Amino acid sequence: MVEKNRTSDYQLRFAAGGYWILDMGQEGVPYKKPLSVNEIGADIWKMMEQGMERDEIADRLCREYGAEREIVMEDIEHFQKKLREFGYSLSGRQSR
Repeated sequence: MVEKNRTSDYQLRFAAGGYWILDMGQEGVPYKKPLSVNEIGADIWKMMEQGMERDEIADRLCREYGAEREIVMEDIEHFQKKLREFGYSLSGRQSR
């Protein structure tokens, strides 16, 4: 599950042919650039927003994309690292 720094201030948007995570609650100075994510990142984001745990997300991605679990787990970990760098606090088992 994702614990946001400010409730509902981050949103996933599709624009200019790609997915972006935007900080909707920022004051503007300093400006925080949107985080660009690919389609799988967007899927992971949506599942995290639904409260799914890392193993559940991995299971679903393996089924949907026919990918190996080890690769999917690495992708999830990389995505969560990027979220932390962007200012998210990950709680529960997903951050392990």
